[in-house]
Amino acid sequence: MSVKHRVTTKSIRLTPDESKGLKRISKAEGLSEAALMKQFVLEGMARYRLEQAIAAYARGEADLSAAAHHAGISVYQMMTELQQRDITPHTATEKFLDGLETLAETFGGSEELFQSIAEMRQAASEESARGVEQSQP
Repeated sequence: MSVKHRVTTKSIRLTPDESKGLKRISKAEGLSEAALMKQFVLEGMARYRLEQAIAAYARGEADLSAAAHHAGISVYQMMTELQQRDITPHTATEKFLDGLETLAETFGGSEELFQSIAEMRQAASEESARGVEQSQP
C-alpha cells in the first residue's frame, strides 16, 4: 500500500526585480524557480523554528533537549548554536548553583553566601535574556 502525500499550492507576489533575482539564482543553482522557492521557504521555516527554540531555552521555558527537538536539530547542534550566540547552557550554570547551594545548606553557609548564589542566578537569567534579544532576527 502506497501512502500519497497531500500537497497544497501557495502563491506569492514578487516585484519585477525580485522575480529577476529568483530567475538568476534558479539558473545558477540548476533548479526550477518553484523548487528554489520551496527550498527558501523550508530553510526560512527551519531558521524560524531554531530562533523560537533558542528564545524559549534562554527564557527557561525549554531545556536543552526540548529546544533541540523543537528546532529539529541534535542536542549537539543546539549547544553549538547557543555557544555562537553566547547563551550559557542553563544546565551547567543551574547545576553548579544548585550544587553550591546544597553545599552551603549542608555545611552551614552564611547569609552572604546564599545572597551571592541568588545574585548569580539573577545575573545568569539576565544574561540569557540579553542573549535572546541579541539573537532575534
